[in-house]
Amino acid sequence: SAAGAAAAAVCVVVVLVLSSAVAPAAGEMHCGDCDIICSSCVGSSSVTAACSHQCDGCSPEACQSCLRALSQECLTSCHDYCTTHCD
Repeated sequence: SAAGAAAAAVCVVVVLVLSSAVAPAAGEMHCGDCDIICSSCVGSSSVTAACSHQCDGCSPEACQSCLRALSQECLTSCHDYCTTHCD
């Protein structure tokens, strides 16, 4: 389903955002950095790709709605993960 595909895409975005945010040497996420880390959700190429079926030019409103919803879902998931696993 489209909703399942979108949810899977959000999971991928969150994993990519978090994996790119973890410092390679230290391997830590600092709790104070969760907002900065998770800001990558907004406008990410993975969110855009997940909404491509809505953003085909036919309905700009549907496209923006999809982008907002998936970005918000990504931000929420990212913050939940980050605050649970940060130092």
